[in-house]
Amino acid sequence: MAAFEEKKWWQKSIHPPYSPDLASGDYFLFSDLKIMLTGKKLLSNEEVIVKTEAYFEAKNKSYYKNCIEKLEGFYNQCITLEGNYIQ
Repeated sequence: MAAFEEKKWWQKSIHPPYSPDLASGDYFLFSDLKIMLTGKKLLSNEEVIVKTEAYFEAKNKSYYKNCIEKLEGFYNQCITLEGNYIQ
């Protein structure tokens, strides 16, 4: 292992273990889900699971593809701002 480490085949990236700016689910998965669930009264964990699964299953592939592609812009902004907050 020491010989491998000496060659420095990789570059260490320093960033916080969790950056809210890079949490992909926050950008499209959970914000839309929260909106859909707003005002609904769910009486059991099973009902929450059923509603959540139905919500995600109803989305087509292009929805997920487009949202993932938008992440590139967020990542680039985060790099440009050296990890500072992005809105």
